[in-house]
Amino acid sequence: MSSFLLFIEKIFAYAILSFLRITLRFQVSGLVKPYPKCIFVFWHRNIISLLINRRNENIVIIISSSRDGDYIAEPAKLFGYITVRGSSTRQGGTALKEMIKLSKKHSLALTPDGPKGPAQKLKDGALLLAYLTKLPIYAIKVHASKAWVFNSWDRFVLPKPFAKVSIQYSEPFYINSKEEFESIRTEIENWMNY
Repeated sequence: MSSFLLFIEKIFAYAILSFLRITLRFQVSGLVKPYPKCIFVFWHRNIISLLINRRNENIVIIISSSRDGDYIAEPAKLFGYITVRGSSTRQGGTALKEMIKLSKKHSLALTPDGPKGPAQKLKDGALLLAYLTKLPIYAIKVHASKAWVFNSWDRFVLPKPFAKVSIQYSEPFYINSKEEFESIRTEIENWMNY
């Protein structure tokens, strides 16, 4: 994508999502501000709801370095996020190092089933990041009362205007050793999927 087309897409997406945000009614539970530095995890399908709800908090988000990732990364910057490009399949090691560095001053957010699935399955990246940074993980559930659900691998959700969007945060999960990965993975997946 040319720089000019990317610029147009960024402005257009920001304008549309900003308008959508004005119409939505958010109901948030389970997290009290000010919250500690942490790692937020949520399924890939819920990117839009959380992107517009948590704007201007300087949260660091990891976004695929693919061309498709450009469509999210550029508007995300306008919403006040710090973006790191990479994924489990592309530039993952570099992105992990950058996230660890930024975690000294910022909270982090990632979709542990991205960029291409399997959907709603927690990959190792979030667990490893929590172990290395010693930051707690807060899992997030999202439900929109009215939404378009796309026929994509993740069943991507775009809330419809004037929908009620419920956002629920878990209690913190702490990882003190690699031996805890599997048990905590199961706990987080069970909480996010039910």
